[in-house]
Amino acid sequence: MSARLAQLFYAWVALLALLAIQLAASALPAPPSLRPLLLIISLAMAGVIVTRFMEVGEGPSVVWLFAAAGLVWLSILLALGSLDPLTRFTYLNENDVKIHLDR
Repeated sequence: MSARLAQLFYAWVALLALLAIQLAASALPAPPSLRPLLLIISLAMAGVIVTRFMEVGEGPSVVWLFAAAGLVWLSILLALGSLDPLTRFTYLNENDVKIHLDR
């Protein structure tokens, strides 16, 4: 097995181990305030993908610039997308909403 293939295999095994940890941690009962800590595992998975599969560290500096810009936009997307569930106090169900259509 070549060194590059072995490196990719170990990265794949690391991703599977992180996935197992994330699935086990999400199955445990935890208060809602601790749920964002699961993002640490996701960031570790993204780090393995970026460093081992995409080989960002071996590219020119413009690759680092675009990778950083992508992370900035991803953080903006996640921040705006998580504002609604994190700031909502009550969720409506079908018994709370009654729509009357007058025809």
